[in-house]
Amino acid sequence: MSAGVANRAMLTRREAAELVHVPLGALDKAIEQKVVTAYRRRDRTWLRSEDIGVIVLLQKTALPLPVALKRKIKRWVRETEPYRAGRDSEFAIGDTLVIRWTPAMTKTVEAAESYATLRDLWIETDPSIKGGEPVIRGTRIGVRAIAQRLDHGDTIEILAEDYPTIPAEAFLTAYTYARAHPRRGRPVKPWRGRDEALDRRGPLPIAG
Repeated sequence: MSAGVANRAMLTRREAAELVHVPLGALDKAIEQKVVTAYRRRDRTWLRSEDIGVIVLLQKTALPLPVALKRKIKRWVRETEPYRAGRDSEFAIGDTLVIRWTPAMTKTVEAAESYATLRDLWIETDPSIKGGEPVIRGTRIGVRAIAQRLDHGDTIEILAEDYPTIPAEAFLTAYTYARAHPRRGRPVKPWRGRDEALDRRGPLPIAG
């Protein structure tokens, strides 16, 4: 992977599917058809943030377009970056059909890029911490335990009361990460997940 690509916001397949709300199978088909470009890094498949824009636009188009036309849309999104324009942009497919990029689509791309930044800031996986379970950086709070609490009725405000030194953005990022990275193997027992979220053995020092 080139340095230019490596410095862009990157998301795994599952993260992209979760953030854009598309089935993983549909995203894999887009990769297979070369409608979006996949990159291999750390034994995972990643997408660049601009390809999130391609997925968003095709999803909103909701038409059975031929693969060749989807690739033209991909080139248009990459070349014009409509999510940076700050206004509506249009791509004419023909004399009577125009695809319009809207501010709502821009918000989806911006949310994906923000998530990628916050994920790298707040989520860590260290074999020496909870057996390699992903946690909120500098703590022993498992991201999947946070997701379980939110799914079972707790709110960000309740979590903030339990962990007053952790900002809301960390909990929200942990929730998205947990949904995009489900536990492999046998599912964890519900009571075990809650116990993990209530682990109060204190924060770990953050290096540097």
